[in-house]
Amino acid sequence: MRSLSRQLDSFFAALLERTDPETADILARQQRSLSGGGLLQDARRVGDRAPEFSLPDQHGDIISLADRLTRGPVVLTFFRGGWCPFCSIALRALQEIATRIARSGASLLAVSPQSPEGIAQLADSQGLTFPLLSDHGNAVARVYGLVWRLDDESKAIYRRLGHDIPASNGAPGWELPMPAGYVIARTGVICHARVDPRVTHRLEPAEVLKALTELHASAA
Repeated sequence: MRSLSRQLDSFFAALLERTDPETADILARQQRSLSGGGLLQDARRVGDRAPEFSLPDQHGDIISLADRLTRGPVVLTFFRGGWCPFCSIALRALQEIATRIARSGASLLAVSPQSPEGIAQLADSQGLTFPLLSDHGNAVARVYGLVWRLDDESKAIYRRLGHDIPASNGAPGWELPMPAGYVIARTGVICHARVDPRVTHRLEPAEVLKALTELHASAA
């Protein structure tokens, strides 16, 4: 099976080919400009304690990080919303290993600023069985140091592509979480992290399984 990064790279290349030249040029330029890493300075990283949170899932149940950590490690991913095809691809890749994550004693949680109704629709359309959590106003993503505000050019492109971020999030402002993935030990300490503002760079399923295996080995 192809790695998640290859799937996302292929999708991005196809997107550039089928969109108009001006939009394609802007999207490619933005992707390159985000590779510098300047947005990452406040992001939580390996060795940090993961900030606690409690958020509603797609069923309306409140899920807390503290509760899940009493059961085992937590795989935590932040995504932009169901409108983002890159996010859907990444979530489906995690769904493919959801059973293996559960068998290891870990929990899989995905956080988005999208409204509860939006994430419920996403879970149904993509067949996602793990909790999708609605982070209104990016409150949790902000504590994790992942929030970035879209500039005017990005807003124009998103509108051109049909993405109304404030409407999708049910909150004012054009802010999104950077794609981020964490594996958190039962102690609450982050033992693995991948944070990258580029849409094609996400936590790989293989990374998740390797980090969980290493956690179990260290605890043995």
